[in-house]
Amino acid sequence: MPLNFNSGSGTGSATGYIRYMASTASWSDQGDNLDFKAAIFDLANIQTGWCYIDVGVAPEWVMDDNIETRSARPEGDGWKRGFKVNIYSKAMFGDESPVREWGTNSTGAQLGIQALYAAWEESNPKAGTSPVVEFAGGVPTKIGKGNTNVPTLNILKFIATPSELGGGASPAPAPVAAPAVSNDTIDDEF
Repeated sequence: MPLNFNSGSGTGSATGYIRYMASTASWSDQGDNLDFKAAIFDLANIQTGWCYIDVGVAPEWVMDDNIETRSARPEGDGWKRGFKVNIYSKAMFGDESPVREWGTNSTGAQLGIQALYAAWEESNPKAGTSPVVEFAGGVPTKIGKGNTNVPTLNILKFIATPSELGGGASPAPAPVAAPAVSNDTIDDEF
């Protein structure tokens, strides 16, 4: 019997990753430019925690037990609050591996995901559904002494959660109608 060291925590897992680059309000898929249009976000299973990112090495994570209880900050400099969420799109990522993890501790991304998560909670999604989310550009924002671009992430509609995201494992209240989708490409996939 082979040894299985995959902890499922993102590091060492088979799930690819995407990155939002706030300086250019653009995305990359495992280092390659990505034209991010829309994807299904697994917000029912979003994770929060402490993240340490350094150049040239994989991020280190200390995850919270749940999104309501913050874990203790690890010792050492450079640890910042962050999140991880799985994103699904066969059109952007291909049929073989349609899931990517978006995990970051950047301030701009946190502001964008907080706004998306609040909209998701307010929509009272039906159990077993996930939001189709469009990226509508970045909003230049001054934070402290620096600048960032906060991603604008809008819920287009809700669909049945794909099996690759766990098939909607998190219960939720009754659905609310979502706005109509106008982009034909998005309609073709979702």
